[in-house]
Amino acid sequence: MNIKYISASILIFLVLMLLFYGCAERSLPSDMDYNVILEFPDDGDTLNNSRAYLDWEYYSDANGYKILLWREDSIIWEQIEFNSSVKTLFPLTDGFYRWCVGVRIGDGDFGNWSDTSSFTINQRPFEINSFVNTPGTARDVTSIDNYLYVADGQAGMSLVNAEFIFQLEFLNNYDWDGQYEARGIFAEPIANILAIADYRGVPPIYFFDITDRLNPTSAVSGVWARLCEDVCGIWMRDTLFILAADRDDGMYIYDLGTPGYVNQRGSAYPAPAFCNGVSARDTIAAVCVDDVGVLILNIADPDNKVLLGSCDTPGKATRCIFYDDYLYVADGICGLGVIDITDLENPAYIYNSDVQVGDAQDLIIAEFDGNSYLALAIGSEGVLFYSLENPAMPYLIGQIESMYAYGVGADERAFYIADRDWGILAVSLE
Repeated sequence: MNIKYISASILIFLVLMLLFYGCAERSLPSDMDYNVILEFPDDGDTLNNSRAYLDWEYYSDANGYKILLWREDSIIWEQIEFNSSVKTLFPLTDGFYRWCVGVRIGDGDFGNWSDTSSFTINQRPFEINSFVNTPGTARDVTSIDNYLYVADGQAGMSLVNAEFIFQLEFLNNYDWDGQYEARGIFAEPIANILAIADYRGVPPIYFFDITDRLNPTSAVSGVWARLCEDVCGIWMRDTLFILAADRDDGMYIYDLGTPGYVNQRGSAYPAPAFCNGVSARDTIAAVCVDDVGVLILNIADPDNKVLLGSCDTPGKATRCIFYDDYLYVADGICGLGVIDITDLENPAYIYNSDVQVGDAQDLIIAEFDGNSYLALAIGSEGVLFYSLENPAMPYLIGQIESMYAYGVGADERAFYIADRDWGILAVSLE
């Protein structure tokens, strides 16, 4: 056998072993001068957001990174990640923050810590005042007399004290037999009625008496709209009517004119596609019908609903709201749509604001300091805020990013965001 061949083989084997074990056990230098390098945000940056994107240098042999985030002198977040960037998973309010990152090699401790860097959160023009978690998945929210009533998914209905918007307080949760998934909510302060759209619930619309705002009690609930997605209410001839969007059946109308009874008026108005939402003003109802768009109905005679007109939208119409001579539509992945309803028989789609992210779920209008604003919940990208200075062409003025914004409510002080993971957030003009 060739000795040179054997020697070369042994030499190659030893080199391969050295490379294999050397790479497997390679660690970062212990020299304290060799620290993790932070890349974003730059030290001293000011961010206009509710979640901070943190980025640092990538190390190919790292077995995780530990991120520490301080506010004042307290660590408010300690997180282990295996990528070299992360977004904070909880809402940040205005203030000064510091952060650093350490790296782990193999099964050792985290070390080679970065320098401590700082940034400031300064949200404009809308800022988070406070937030509170709820037991379920917050889907929708409405406000009466400084109390928030929350359609809280499979947890039913939750009650939040909003007397101080800088310190929201969870008060109570209400569940009931047959409850399935609360998706929409409507409150009427004169009749003291709270209606919950309980998708697949039995019954699918659940009523509370909220005469005592702090102690809702079950009221009559015998209506049938099996796949109820949304509810709203309207007064006609001194009688309160509840309108319900049933995903399959269409729009139902119920009469609450007789104390202790809920009377269905006529049959459901059939929708040509999934019926997602409903809004009403005077004797007119607007029904959101998925990829078909919006139907405009005359409901002066609730027993005989009459189609006046319809308007296609580029996305999937989910919720809508009236404002002057316009109807604003949360239009799925196509964002915000504007329909001119000057002529109810010929509604015209006149404007679209599509920011190319998120999925428009819900919307609400509120007035602050004499100006009107619209909040649009867009799912994974949080909430967009529009000025209605020119109502035919709302323009985008800000965003609050959250984990997944399903719904929005408002009063004269603030917008309220119903978020899947964060519960309820109070957001006001700076």
